[in-house]
Amino acid sequence: MIDFLKDLLKIGLGALFTIAMFFFVGTAGAAVFCWYYGIPMIFSVLGGILVLGIALALMSDSIFD
Repeated sequence: MIDFLKDLLKIGLGALFTIAMFFFVGTAGAAVFCWYYGIPMIFSVLGGILVLGIALALMSDSIFD
């Protein structure tokens, strides 16, 4: 039982780390874009959300594969 919980926690933390990395990379890339073009930095969060959405859509196992 304890091994199952360890495996579940390991998979969960790995997925959370992957999701966070996609979001941070997208936000950082959008922040550079916003800084270069003089756009308010608050819009860089939208870049992170966009990259995260695309990454999750491409990673998921769906019927469209």
